Amino acid sequence: MALAAMAIAVAPAAVSGREPAPTRDLPDEHEARLTVSAAAYREVPQDRVTVTLYAERESPQPGAGQAQVSALLGPVLESLKARPDLEVQSSGYRTDPVWQQSRVVAWRTRGSIQVSAQPSDTFNRLVGDLATKLNVESVTYWLSRPAQLAAERELIAEAVAAFRAKADTAAKALGFRAYSVRVVSVDGAGPIRPEPVPRVMMSRAASAEAAPVPLPGAEGKTTVTVTVSGSVALEP
Repeated sequence: MALAAMAIAVAPAAVSGREPAPTRDLPDEHEARLTVSAAAYREVPQDRVTVTLYAERESPQPGAGQAQVSALLGPVLESLKARPDLEVQSSGYRTDPVWQQSRVVAWRTRGSIQVSAQPSDTFNRLVGDLATKLNVESVTYWLSRPAQLAAERELIAEAVAAFRAKADTAAKALGFRAYSVRVVSVDGAGPIRPEPVPRVMMSRAASAEAAPVPLPGAEGKTTVTVTVSGSVALEP
């Protein structure tokens, strides 16, 4: 859960003496109780985008392909790391044999990087420029943790109001005059990080005459939910 669960027990203070008085959150054998759960949700814009780019080369010997991939990725990484508005990290580097008729005929080296930023036309143009040097493997839009927590904080009051309304309606429908809250928990659930969406874009290595083309994309929205659940004592 992105929002830590909170439990609230409603009980009077213990009286003085050897044996403390039982708290009201403990069940009374003659007390009618009702379990209630309610939720509030909101669709919020996905405020982050991650693009995975890669370079791949085949060569007769592993060293030659590794050197070519490193020569492609190195300058790109250095230029991206200098920008404070971007989050950049390496996301994989491997060399595998290429088999043909049960024998190794070449070696394929592949290295990839991930670039994350706030969705914008500027970022789309940057990715289009990078695609003239590297291949774009995937594009993923997602909701950052700060944005998710901010949405959850705004939803708590709505979820609590829904909990109270549901408890009140249920109590009266069952023939009780009112209810008293005993135990309540508040939980938030944000969206699961989506799987990368494959995108096919030509690299300059595949098309020497390719010009930079801005990344087409739209961030869309995702759902954040806050759930309030607990028990109430029904009062006749």
